[in-house]
Amino acid sequence: MPLDLLSVEKPARYMGGEMGSVVKPVADLRIALAFPDVYEVGMSHLGLRILYQILNTQDGIAAERAYTPWPDMAAQMAAEQVSLTTLETATPLAETDIIGFTLQYELSCTNILTMLRQAAIPVRAADRADGGPLIIGGGPGAYNPEPLAPFFDAFLLGDGEEAVLEIAQCVRDWKRLGNSDKQELLAQLAGIPGVYVPSFFNLVYHDDGRVASIQPLKSGYTTVRRRFLPDIEAAAFPDSPIIPFMKTIHDRVAIEVARGCTRGCRFCQAGYIYRPLRERSPQRINELIETSLKNTGYEEISLLSLSTGDYSCIAPLLQELMARHAQGRVAVSLPSLRVGTLTPELIDEIRKVRKTGFTLAPEAGSERMRQVINKGISEQDLLEGAYNIFAAGWRLIKLYFMMGLPTETQDDLQAIPELARQVKNQARRSGGQGEVNVAVSTFVPKPHTPFQWQRQLSLDETRDRQRFLKDEMRRRKLNFKYQDAELSFMEGVIARGDRRLADVLERAVELGACFDGWNEHFSLQRWLQAFSECGIDPNWYLRERDQNELLPWDHLDAGIDKAFLLKELNRAHSEAATPDCRFGACSNCGVCDFKTVANRVVPEQQPALTASGLPATPDAITQRRLRMRFSKTGPIRYLSHLDLINLFTRAVQRAGVPILYSQGFHPHPRFSFATATSVGVESQAEYLDLFVGDIGADEALRRLNQVLPAGIAILESHEVDLKAPSLSPLIEATRYRVTLPGYDPETLRNQCVQFMAQESWVLVRAKKGQQQTIDLRRETRELSANGHSLELTIGRGKAIELTAAITGLTPDALKTVHIEKTSVVFVAY
Repeated sequence: MPLDLLSVEKPARYMGGEMGSVVKPVADLRIALAFPDVYEVGMSHLGLRILYQILNTQDGIAAERAYTPWPDMAAQMAAEQVSLTTLETATPLAETDIIGFTLQYELSCTNILTMLRQAAIPVRAADRADGGPLIIGGGPGAYNPEPLAPFFDAFLLGDGEEAVLEIAQCVRDWKRLGNSDKQELLAQLAGIPGVYVPSFFNLVYHDDGRVASIQPLKSGYTTVRRRFLPDIEAAAFPDSPIIPFMKTIHDRVAIEVARGCTRGCRFCQAGYIYRPLRERSPQRINELIETSLKNTGYEEISLLSLSTGDYSCIAPLLQELMARHAQGRVAVSLPSLRVGTLTPELIDEIRKVRKTGFTLAPEAGSERMRQVINKGISEQDLLEGAYNIFAAGWRLIKLYFMMGLPTETQDDLQAIPELARQVKNQARRSGGQGEVNVAVSTFVPKPHTPFQWQRQLSLDETRDRQRFLKDEMRRRKLNFKYQDAELSFMEGVIARGDRRLADVLERAVELGACFDGWNEHFSLQRWLQAFSECGIDPNWYLRERDQNELLPWDHLDAGIDKAFLLKELNRAHSEAATPDCRFGACSNCGVCDFKTVANRVVPEQQPALTASGLPATPDAITQRRLRMRFSKTGPIRYLSHLDLINLFTRAVQRAGVPILYSQGFHPHPRFSFATATSVGVESQAEYLDLFVGDIGADEALRRLNQVLPAGIAILESHEVDLKAPSLSPLIEATRYRVTLPGYDPETLRNQCVQFMAQESWVLVRAKKGQQQTIDLRRETRELSANGHSLELTIGRGKAIELTAAITGLTPDALKTVHIEKTSVVFVAY
């Protein structure tokens, strides 16, 4: 993207070139994996990483990434009339063969349409005729994609590991034959299990808005059943993922230990659409973790599943991970722990490296309400778990609840702050002090769950209950957070919507809707205007549905029998439990065929403890201090100082450099940089000190250069005394070369002479709300003109500030000039 990265908030979002990224300049099929949110959110999505690796291992197929540009970049693109491109090869999205959108969250719908508009692609599938890329969606949002159906050519329901290759091969073959008939391609895609082509169905509505019929338009294509991956043990998994330059939402090695869940919480869409349960073996998990840590340099492992504590071998697996990685200060986090699985032994293993935080999800405050939703945990389970956590040394527990669940009463609502307070009391019981953060979201009845027929709270009801909870939490001295009522309202409307909402979505985008999942960018007024102009009442979608009513997603088969969902709904109203089928009889939900599709649970076992191939923390007795000079060129010059620290934190781990660590609760690698160079300035003279164990300066240089990305290179490395002064105070001045293309050399020389003839040139700048003054003339040690370039040596001050003072140009006018830091002048010590 030929744009000014200095003008945007986080340039690293748009640079590309990360370690692990795959660039294929030539390919038979080019696929854009598009995540409709900002880079740091999309880069944390495991599903996208999996598809990226699977596709790029195929000869002739290039999978590249695209994310929604943040508003600052979007404004610049619009002003410069630059279209949205991929990160890997800067290919315009309109020139790719397939754009695959991840449908992760209902409120990202507007980002999808925004990205299509930014790519100059007609948003309606009917308007794309036979030209342009194929637009496909997948992810949990594909289980009711009807509000998006007019914009997409196809959707994939279910697991994508195998299906994505079949889709790619189908399009590749069609392309090789030189066929231009898109309908023929769609017909071929419809033959792939799990692929839903919405244009092959027509929805007819009653006068009151209910769906009257869902009419198949292709013979034999009446329903679409989700795609199942029978076993995840041998499935492809990214053990050499892309390593972002910047901090992302989940900045760690993420390993999926299991897919699916058998608990049967009646509110949980993921628990139904990802059935059956499929676990990875501890041996395979250890292999993936070992390779991933070596290839990434991360210092934290996250074990992912819908309920990681339910993993059959969780205790021995944690023991194994601690035995292998604790010495290397690698932490383990379990982001989805179920209260009933939280044993003292499990807590003790987690705390061995560092405390990564505890979030518990009782979901409901009262015992009755937890029976309604089939949560299967008692108040005593929660309180005992909280006590064990506080007793183990944690000082903060986060609790997650929902309000507005079916049959909820005022007593059930009151039980939320009462239970949270009892959890906080467990800290005192354990002999210490503790805090409890309470998060309460509004329940949204999702498709393919037993509660899909239930009503959702109205906006006014949601606000009333939030006010009540806020007062109750304050009275009990509990920290309280809640999702905005307006966001939950729109999430419910879209989640349960039909194709008529497409007009509303398109109009909302025309009115400026984008990043609706971000509070600061969401505008309910904008949406209400779109609804009004399209003649649709959004509240209609939040109503209770009749059990005999045809639902907009009834032609999409998630594998769960509708009769089973109705049975579960009735059991919820009678407060009856449905046992976990992993431990008892089959619940007859309809997912398993007991041949290829069935629960796959690894037998509980004790993995053999083996030594890790990763470097352990070096012996503190052997300490060395290495001083290094490195260059920062090309797009890497746009990295912030914090991004640079993050880059080197990963690099020393990948390189196997025996780095020393700081002391304290959260140990960090011991290295320090000289003064930060301004973003956008290239440099041949960046310096850092590394505190290491037994490794020589030359060997450390060699290892680091093997793993650093293009644009960063260690140029010199030598050992200095451990007690030598830190770098920053040693720098007396900095030399820069500023190139001004098209600038008259004679004028530049005269301006240099005039500037040096002045006694002072005072600059006033604002920093952190305070004014600073700096005399640029007195700080200028040397200044000369060489053709179109300035050669300058300054003490304090920025090269761009001095260039502006010399030439009379504004800093904004100088944003595109090339500035290079050539060397530094050190004081003697």
